[in-house]
Amino acid sequence: MTKLLGPVFYRSELWIVLLCTVCLQLPDLKIAGLQLAEIIMLALFPFFLKKNLKSKTTIYFILYYVAFFLKTLIFNYFTDFYINDQELTFIKHPGFISLARLIEMFACVTFCGFIASVFSNAKDPYNLLKTVLFVQMFIMGTIFISVYLLYAARLLSTTDYENLIVYDASQGDGIYRLKGFFVEGGPFGLFYAFLFTICIAFYKKLNLTPWYLVISLLLIILAQSKAGYMLVLLNAGVFLITKVNALFKNLGAKIVLSILIIAALTAGTISVFKIYINSLSEIEQRAAFFGPGEIDPNFMMGRISATVIVPNMLKSNVVKGIGWGNYPLTRNNPAYRDFMPEIPVSMWDATGFGGITDMLIEAGLVFFLIYIILYIRISKLIRQNLQQPNYLILALVGPLLLGVSIYFFYTWFLLGVLLFSFQYNNADSYQLVTSANKLSEDDFPAL
Repeated sequence: MTKLLGPVFYRSELWIVLLCTVCLQLPDLKIAGLQLAEIIMLALFPFFLKKNLKSKTTIYFILYYVAFFLKTLIFNYFTDFYINDQELTFIKHPGFISLARLIEMFACVTFCGFIASVFSNAKDPYNLLKTVLFVQMFIMGTIFISVYLLYAARLLSTTDYENLIVYDASQGDGIYRLKGFFVEGGPFGLFYAFLFTICIAFYKKLNLTPWYLVISLLLIILAQSKAGYMLVLLNAGVFLITKVNALFKNLGAKIVLSILIIAALTAGTISVFKIYINSLSEIEQRAAFFGPGEIDPNFMMGRISATVIVPNMLKSNVVKGIGWGNYPLTRNNPAYRDFMPEIPVSMWDATGFGGITDMLIEAGLVFFLIYIILYIRISKLIRQNLQQPNYLILALVGPLLLGVSIYFFYTWFLLGVLLFSFQYNNADSYQLVTSANKLSEDDFPAL
């Protein structure tokens, strides 16, 4: 079926940039519960199945998620579900929600293969990557900043938390946050922190200007994204570590530095535990003020409730996990939620902790370790084949650690670029691909 697409499919790069923008910028535009990008990628799935099966990386992900799905179906028979209302659609019932997650992952893997393929067939693939980044920064970024300035100047106003592009985080006091087309400012800022990291990694190769970094930082600030700030700080940490390694080549200096780093990490870990214990106490005190049936989504859902629920889930299910997509269906278990109030399951709670933490909760320890091994393997390939490996690894894994779901397309976009780059760099030694030596579809990387 891939022959139906042919070279004409790749001839115009404008539609590729537009499609990438839709997939990256519109994660919450849904039709019948599916993202628009997921629908497009599922339609392309048959055309890119052959290509994906030529890559060991995509094969491993497909096999992993199929095995995870089957494991979930088996262990669902031994799982206590707490479905407390009739408004829950059938697709969100046990088993069906796991199937929906598997289909979502097929869409993500297809997008990864799509990116690797279109870059392989591009006349100037790295210029295509620069164009994609240019559109996100200078076109979409300019739109977002302009709209924010209209609200900041009070030419526009809103008290709606669900408002498009800019919303009132205080719901009445005019404290505006930028969110683009994401659900809120946090994920939006993390996305642009991801792009910030990509720009650093490819800064010299793509001949970028400082404005790429400035605009992304400004968008992160306007979004007031704590996760975005954290990813930028991690970039600073990678920069310092790189410089320190270059400066401290003496063994004694490295030992002293290692001791200082271990001491800092230990102190940081103790501080995090203290903050966690204090947070639990504050959450318990606040929970006591709610009467029966009273619901406050901002308090009872997301990270605040997950701070209480997730540790209890892990204690009871650390080996087998709770099952793929089952967090909202099990979080009302009194043994998990402790003093947190029960909520209607149709409100569809999520931890907000990110893809890697969610994988530990849902998959259990054994499957979680396999999942980590998949990313360790990719990290090794990055170090063996590409320049600026630390920033690329941070861009790939950082968002998953800081709150983004595994179903967001932008980490899969990067993985597609990486799969292409592995092959491109091995075949052409960093020389630009010309029409004479352009990669064919049969050259899709087997890495």
